[in-house]
Amino acid sequence: MRWHDNEMVADDHDDDGAARRGAGPARGPSARAYLLILLGDYVFDQDDAAWTHTVVDALGLVGFEEKAARQALTRSANAGLLDPRRVGRRTRWHLTPAGRAGLAAARDRLFATGPERDWNGDWLILLATVPENHRNLRHRLRTSLSWAGFGSLGPGVWLSPHPSHATEARGVLESLGEPVQGTLLHARLDDPEDRQRLANQAWDLPELDRQYRAFLDRFTPARPDSPGQALAELTHLLYQWRRLLLADPGLPPGLLPPQWSGERARRLLLERHPRWRRRAHTWWEAREAS
Repeated sequence: MRWHDNEMVADDHDDDGAARRGAGPARGPSARAYLLILLGDYVFDQDDAAWTHTVVDALGLVGFEEKAARQALTRSANAGLLDPRRVGRRTRWHLTPAGRAGLAAARDRLFATGPERDWNGDWLILLATVPENHRNLRHRLRTSLSWAGFGSLGPGVWLSPHPSHATEARGVLESLGEPVQGTLLHARLDDPEDRQRLANQAWDLPELDRQYRAFLDRFTPARPDSPGQALAELTHLLYQWRRLLLADPGLPPGLLPPQWSGERARRLLLERHPRWRRRAHTWWEAREAS
């Protein structure tokens, strides 16, 4: 199971209209996207369950009001990711097998090693068609293929420098049902200039590099001084990293611009995550015990 299956990739924007505390744009990240990050870091392999008040308070630390937090829990349960169980007057939310599988796949992707070093110029091309009256399917196709590392060369034409992603592409097509049709092709391009031209056409690499630099500027100086702040900062870091991965196809180094900032950002994530997570866990465990 991939993160985009069963809505493991939640929308980046809040769709419940709940006001969010603190500064920022009127439309912000969805509570469910943040919930999935919390589940992956503090519930997965940690009894696979959490109390409502723990989740609500954790989402409060990152800026969501109680209504949005409770809706995120309910919607995740409706999507088959969580199983709510009453314990007296309280509710404990348990990961379902589908939720565990999705979080495991997401964790593998979030903390993957860097891009492959050797590449022989082989491309995977997907020709996909979606009926005009299925706008939602087009959005899901675009999101799922982007997460799988595909870039678009134009309407219905998707490209990846990873032929091994053919199985994942077929899975995306199957998950969207009969209205979405696709054909996979393999192609080889030997000329380095032509390779670079295709990469620049399929992905906005300067913009992606700018986003990585903004990530570095945001999190390099961060020094949380309490367990609650560590949880909040780490959750923001993982959310922003997830957004970068959605946009980053994981291109071979030969297709990347000079002084690529993505690798420095990945090293920052791998250094910050275990250190901040140890402190954040003390906050989570205290709330679970209360």
